[in-house]
Amino acid sequence: SSFLLGQPHSLFFCVVWKMPKTHVFSVEYAKSSMATCRVCMAKIVKDSLRVGHCQEIGENDLTLKENDMDTRSMIVAGAVRWHHFECFPRMKGAKWMTANLPESPAQLEGFKDLKKGDQKKMLDLWKALKGVGSASDKKRKAEDSKGQAKASAKLSKLSAVQGVLTAAQFKKVSDFERSLSSQSSCSSLLAELKKNDQPRTGKKEELVSRVAEGRVLGALPSCPKCQNGQIHWSRLGGWFSCPGYFDKEMRTQKRCSFRSKEIKRKAWKK
Repeated sequence: SSFLLGQPHSLFFCVVWKMPKTHVFSVEYAKSSMATCRVCMAKIVKDSLRVGHCQEIGENDLTLKENDMDTRSMIVAGAVRWHHFECFPRMKGAKWMTANLPESPAQLEGFKDLKKGDQKKMLDLWKALKGVGSASDKKRKAEDSKGQAKASAKLSKLSAVQGVLTAAQFKKVSDFERSLSSQSSCSSLLAELKKNDQPRTGKKEELVSRVAEGRVLGALPSCPKCQNGQIHWSRLGGWFSCPGYFDKEMRTQKRCSFRSKEIKRKAWKK
């Protein structure tokens, strides 16, 4: 950064360099069952494998006035956001992952403390994430497209979770996911979700998963507590929860604390 201060009554010139935020990743076994996965919003069970992400802000960020550092913003930005191993691939898009992930998970804090089998899972996950991301960056030849498809298949396998589903339910959901991924467009998936009053945000794989689960289990209702929020469900822990809703009149986000393992689903409309 540089400053130039002229003589009295002259103009004051200031050039400010804003320090970029650094993405930091870590991996460990959950120390308790308190943390919430930032993708599926379900609790991460103690001793299960979890992947963390946080942003470090440069201490000499000159966009902030001296002695006027926003402490709360620094704490929020630097706090680790945890994800189930299976949910981590859906934290961000493929291009973001390629641009921000370290070259190897071996560089992550906590990697060396993992069991050999879990280290291999992390290595396989990284290889799949890098494969999908690099193939989507630009046009490539047919052999590269095959590599992308192989990486996507590997990623789907690694992130597939049976959770609280029965074996029969898991098979049906998985079969629907495979067919919907290859045969359905985003517009058709969005139309089916709209017909059932379900959330319509997210990437195609999230829409596919939502439709597949809905066809097998039924549609999620509105929150029984706040009456306006849309219920979220995680098959990992089987919890139904409500993140709240946006109040259009007040123009503010209303939070809701609803959380339960029991809720009545509605019949799914195709």
